[in-house]
Amino acid sequence: MTSNLKTHGPDHLTVAIYWNNLGLAWRAKGGYDKAIRYYEKALASNLKTYGPEHPQTALGWNNLGATWHEKGEADKAIAYFEKALASDLKTFGPEHPTVANRWNNLGEAWKAKGEYGKAIEYYEKALASDLKTFGSEHHKVAGRWNNLGTAWGDLGNYNKSIEYLEKALASDLESFGSDHPDVARDCNNLGSAWKNQGNYGKAREYFSKALEVVKKAGLEHRVRLVEENLRTLPPEK
Repeated sequence: MTSNLKTHGPDHLTVAIYWNNLGLAWRAKGGYDKAIRYYEKALASNLKTYGPEHPQTALGWNNLGATWHEKGEADKAIAYFEKALASDLKTFGPEHPTVANRWNNLGEAWKAKGEYGKAIEYYEKALASDLKTFGSEHHKVAGRWNNLGTAWGDLGNYNKSIEYLEKALASDLESFGSDHPDVARDCNNLGSAWKNQGNYGKAREYFSKALEVVKKAGLEHRVRLVEENLRTLPPEK
């Protein structure tokens, strides 16, 4: 059987899909350098096929940004995320869920750099867009509130952090019920925020809730994380 690479040549859109899928697979394995090489091939092909202002091209930039982010190269991630954002803004406008995802990704990359103010700026854009699109009781909005809560905590503003994390928790409880991993995430983050406030009773309460959920869900790696968080608290009096 003749391979698709030989049949269609290296610029055919079908081959770009294969290269992208190989990038996804290597990224899932943690093979970031291999993933980047395949994503770059897919991007080059899509740039020739579609040009710079097409969703497939923007997706290629986003995938490269996400892989560089996972490699710990925040500056490279930001450069690619900005290209993806600029393209998708032209394609979709500022109130589209894809654009909100791009803003969120930029927030994540700036947070990784320790630039928490910049991260908050992008997280707020993502939140405002998703509130218009989905309303306040959607799990995507809860995720944006969670991101804002952790970023404000990183900045040392624990009151604001708790405010956003409580919104995330209330929304996720409404969407998923009390036994969902996202609820555990929110409780664990609230535990950290209350611990940083010095309210160890509240911190223990939320860490304990998080631990109960992750144990039920069988998420062993998260069980270890939350148990370690509980161990960092002073003994109960």
